[in-house]
Amino acid sequence: MDGARSGMLMTEGPGVDTTVTLMPTASHGTGTWHTATVRSWTAGAAGLVVTSHVTADPTTVEALDGQRVWVSTDAGDGSSVTPHAVFQAVAQAHRDDELALTGVMLLAAETRRGAVRAPASLPAHLTMAEGVADVRTVDYSRTGMRVEGAQDMPAHTDVEVALELGDGLEVHARGEVLRVDQTSGEAVVRFVELDEDAAAALERSVLTELARQNRG
Repeated sequence: MDGARSGMLMTEGPGVDTTVTLMPTASHGTGTWHTATVRSWTAGAAGLVVTSHVTADPTTVEALDGQRVWVSTDAGDGSSVTPHAVFQAVAQAHRDDELALTGVMLLAAETRRGAVRAPASLPAHLTMAEGVADVRTVDYSRTGMRVEGAQDMPAHTDVEVALELGDGLEVHARGEVLRVDQTSGEAVVRFVELDEDAAAALERSVLTELARQNRG
């Protein structure tokens, strides 16, 4: 599940008109992500340095001009396997409706369902009818998480999730336990109800963790 190290570099990049997500790297930036569409994508020979031009609403261009942002390719509707590319870039206004993005790839062509995820061990508390389970994540994303220490948790159970992201930040969601591996004690929890601020906090945390691991 360690996508930061197992993916193949996306040297050709996403095609024209692919949707990408843009989010300021600074926690004091806008609370949510922006979307844009790819006009061009050029990667260096090793696939690490990326230059891309994307079209976006003029308000997005104005908001992000001069900022350092996370850029990630859209994961689709979750029903198909989609390659993800993630890089950290400096955004510069090229036109009123276009940004130029230049940066270094963090996660290259991680092919899986759903949102970009990061491997990390974070404390989480799952409240259900049977009681509270204190577990730790194996990996997590804005759409769900895989946890360990869940041997006694029943599958197909609705849970209230409290996930500690660090620095005193805790996000809450309503989730569903999709499956439990009794041998490993791991369970997969899908978030079924998550407000926009919590989703944005999760997305930023995932991308920050990927950057930290990439530097390491």
